[in-house]
Amino acid sequence: MAANFKDTLGAMIIGIPLAIMFSGVLIVQCIMYWRSPKPTDTWKMSCIVLSLLVLDLFHSCALWASAWKWYITKRSMDPDMIPTTVAISVLVSGISALIVHSIYSWRIFLFSKRKYWLVLPIMALAVVRFGLVSIIATYMIKLRSFEALGRRSSIRIVFAASMVLACIVDTLITGTMMIILRQSRKRSVSLDSVIDSLVLYTLETGLVAVIATIAMLIAWLLMSDNLIFLALNFIIAKLYANSIVAMLNCRQVLRQRATHSNSKSGGTVDLDLIKLRRKRFNFFSSWRNQNEVTSNLTPMKVNVTKTMQMHVDDSLMDEPSPHSKADSRLTVNTDGE
Repeated sequence: MAANFKDTLGAMIIGIPLAIMFSGVLIVQCIMYWRSPKPTDTWKMSCIVLSLLVLDLFHSCALWASAWKWYITKRSMDPDMIPTTVAISVLVSGISALIVHSIYSWRIFLFSKRKYWLVLPIMALAVVRFGLVSIIATYMIKLRSFEALGRRSSIRIVFAASMVLACIVDTLITGTMMIILRQSRKRSVSLDSVIDSLVLYTLETGLVAVIATIAMLIAWLLMSDNLIFLALNFIIAKLYANSIVAMLNCRQVLRQRATHSNSKSGGTVDLDLIKLRRKRFNFFSSWRNQNEVTSNLTPMKVNVTKTMQMHVDDSLMDEPSPHSKADSRLTVNTDGE
């Protein structure tokens, strides 16, 4: 890999600022998570979010240190040289990806009613992928040269295998979550819009991660004479952490939407109006029929008027009058106003 300033550090000028920008987005997401009500989360989930934020900040510091060494302190340094902080950032990104994959796998385990055979393959591939990333980071520290790293066919295979495994894991997580959500949608009565939002969010986040990883793989295989693949790696590491925290934050919005949907439907369902059609409950047509029946009723207005009269003898102002009288009249108007 014949390295020069344009092909190596030029990509870093674009990749590092974009990665730092996503770190700022993650900080905002974490603040929103900690300030929002979390009725179903335990302290463990808060600790996981905190660990992701700490790892992301450490990753950003490693990127800043690499940029400082490349552009400030050692500008005459060979651009082919790999700073130790770059290798550390690659290892930290692998740890963050493993944590994110573990959280998604745990949610699949819960949503699938504890089906181990769905989760174990995903976790096995995620662990193998982290092992490959650790090997890459180790060779970066050992060789300290992008050219030497690219000349070794074994390292090229390991790097490509790690990205392929990342695509497979992301695809499996996205596909499994979508299947589970679609099945729960069939069993749902009034949460179709909420589940549709979850399906769309799962598809979007999964596709973003897969497309970015495929782009990094193509850059590594076809453009090995530059560091575009490494710049994409910096950004992908931020996408993983942002996706999981954003997923945790969107639950509150979906809860409010579900509550609004239930309150709008009255919170109760008239069982006499539910019709069984093709072995499925047709709830929405019955709800419309119920509203039509209710709208045909004529409202009744009741007016209540209460009048009190008291007669007091003027000569007995200092004592209560035994001749005081009080009467009440109730007028009911049912003229259909």
